Amino acid sequence: MKETSNSNALILDQIAAADVAPLRSFLLNNPSQPLLATGSGGCESVSDFLALLYGARGGVANGVSPYTFNSFSNASLKTAKLLLFSKGGHNNDIVYASRRALEVNPDQTAGVFFHGGDRNEALKLFAKAGSYNGFVIPLQSTHDGFVSVGTSLAYFSLLVKIFQPQADLMKYKELPEKPFTGADTKDVKSYIILHGSWGRPVAKNLEGKMVESGLAVACVADFRSFTHGRFIYTSQHLEDSAIVMLVSPREKDIAKRTLGYLPESAKVVFIETEQDAPEAALDLLIKATEFFRQACRVAGVNPASPANPGKIDKRKPMWVPFMAEMKRNGPLGL
Repeated sequence: MKETSNSNALILDQIAAADVAPLRSFLLNNPSQPLLATGSGGCESVSDFLALLYGARGGVANGVSPYTFNSFSNASLKTAKLLLFSKGGHNNDIVYASRRALEVNPDQTAGVFFHGGDRNEALKLFAKAGSYNGFVIPLQSTHDGFVSVGTSLAYFSLLVKIFQPQADLMKYKELPEKPFTGADTKDVKSYIILHGSWGRPVAKNLEGKMVESGLAVACVADFRSFTHGRFIYTSQHLEDSAIVMLVSPREKDIAKRTLGYLPESAKVVFIETEQDAPEAALDLLIKATEFFRQACRVAGVNPASPANPGKIDKRKPMWVPFMAEMKRNGPLGL
């Protein structure tokens, strides 16, 4: 075994020590009520993980981007629990989503933040609405750079602690000697990331890392969707594409069968977990992140500050006024 980064170990220590009882109560009480979760930036995969966990307990849930969240009608938002993820609560899209959620359904809206303070505009909205459901889990060492890494780990481990309280988070402070196996990815320009159950939010997280860092184009599909026809892309791009298989015990047989019909020249990377519980997603996330880091090193990519040869001002895409558009057009309605 080898240690993960010091920042990862510190994050896991802090989450293990955190008081999650109020947040657990919000999530687990009234499980028949639908849940709609959203998160800014790297938190989209966290919202998807929460939806997966809520569904595994028998509820109905959906994890969406803030833009999609704001397309839901007021009537829809009033029927569900609403949960908003944001590390610092000052991102414009999460502030807008928080304002609308608290106006429409204040009693069933909650936010989960890692930093409070004056910059947390979303948390101020909870206080203004008289809500105690703005939960701050104090956390250090979640600086992500351009691509979110630490925040994803913190939220995944937080959700594991809530939904699988007996899980030992401390064992994930060390990586196995081989966190993944498979092909050399030096010449890979595109990936198909295959997942089954617990791997779904991890696949989305890995796709986001790959694209936002400029490492490669990536496509996410479950194993069944791949067998419906997406294998054709692999067949046409054997030299410069690879398949990443995220495998829990549930997918071992189907992963083996899928591998069996691929040509020997196909580049395949296996990222596996022996867990069949919420911590499987955490295990896969940590191993997939290590694969991402190593692939970046091989390709000469710096995920903390990706090359930008087109000289697109990294600030300006965030300035696109989608909130003004939503205010003007309103949510979807029939």
